[in-house]
Amino acid sequence: MIRVTLVKPASVFICVTGSLLLLVTLAQAQPTPLKFVYSGTGGSTDVIKFSNEGGYFRKRGVDLTMIYVTSGVITAQTVVSGTAAAAAGTITDMLRALAAGAAMKITMVTTDRFDSLFVGRSGITNAAELRGKKVAVSRYGSFSDIQTRFVIRQLGMEPDRDVQIVQVGNTSARAAALVGGAIDGALMSPSFIPVVQRNGLSVLYDLSTLQNRFAVIGLVVNNRLIDEQPHLVKALVAGYTDGIRGWRNNPASAKAYLKKSYKTSDAEVDTVYAEINRFLLLEPSPNLESIRNTWDSMPDLKGRKDIDLSKFVESKFVDEALRALR
Repeated sequence: MIRVTLVKPASVFICVTGSLLLLVTLAQAQPTPLKFVYSGTGGSTDVIKFSNEGGYFRKRGVDLTMIYVTSGVITAQTVVSGTAAAAAGTITDMLRALAAGAAMKITMVTTDRFDSLFVGRSGITNAAELRGKKVAVSRYGSFSDIQTRFVIRQLGMEPDRDVQIVQVGNTSARAAALVGGAIDGALMSPSFIPVVQRNGLSVLYDLSTLQNRFAVIGLVVNNRLIDEQPHLVKALVAGYTDGIRGWRNNPASAKAYLKKSYKTSDAEVDTVYAEINRFLLLEPSPNLESIRNTWDSMPDLKGRKDIDLSKFVESKFVDEALRALR
């Protein structure tokens, strides 16, 4: 005998509806993938990599694919081309791209003071000994190039006439070239202070002694993402803001990250952590005055006084994230 069980339509509806709601909930729980480009080593780069590894972005609903490039110039180009929707990099490179019409916005500024040291190789103890020697930058026209030319003038010399400026690469590459004697001077970020100390390199100029505020490092986002998926921008900015707080409020975790990354002693990790914190902004809202100072420091842009820099900035996402933390 075959027994047939009749199921009420309402029960079927409830079952199907419940399954659909479960699927929707699971889909919503999955972080959205987002390509993110960055350049440089040390400093703010350490903080954003720490934030990603610590899961701060995923907790906000975005899963970053971190893409490393060799300079801030390429960082800006990558966002402009649409290869990545967002990037962390030097504000000078972002401003140059924005001045050329790039469809993106500065959404955060995480460092607003120069934090680099200009260092001479072993055997060079004063600026006069650099005359006629080789000085390294990442790429011509990059932020390190602008800073280096500024420092050379501060030291009483003229770039290209009194020193030879050569392209070497990021801070890691410049440090290796200094230690190996291939170059005679270069900028170093705070994370490379142990390298300076261990290898008898000489600090010839400390840019952190400058008191003016300069937008140095920040976050830019493609306009298309801002317009079409603002919830992703909100998640990205909130995740980075959370990561900055995590870095500052959980020094043990931050130092563990630095120790793993640089394979150095506890004392050197303490030094690097303290130096990064000297410059890292807990409230990384873009400040127009500091952006203007950076703009005016760039020879190819400072003459363009008609530009409204506020059009290059979108601060509502970070302002909202900061309000939620207060």
